[in-house]
Amino acid sequence: MRKIGYRAWRDPRSGQHSFIRRLGASYYPRFHVIPRHDQDNNFMIDLHFDWRRPMHKKEVKSTEGEESDVVQREVERIKSILGE
Repeated sequence: MRKIGYRAWRDPRSGQHSFIRRLGASYYPRFHVIPRHDQDNNFMIDLHFDWRRPMHKKEVKSTEGEESDVVQREVERIKSILGE
């Protein structure tokens, strides 16, 4: 994960381990990756983009999922680094 610019991060509330890549000096916006293994034990990453701190209000979106352009560009960046 360090090779593609991500650093380890542990959520202080849930204790969940994941990886983040900040886009500037402040904490947000950032890419957030949660590594997983599927039922066949293949390595996968769950990638999303946190463009601001979660507001915990209904109908206020603070992340962008895999279908967004910014996430697709990050996927292409990762593939180019890993040579896939």
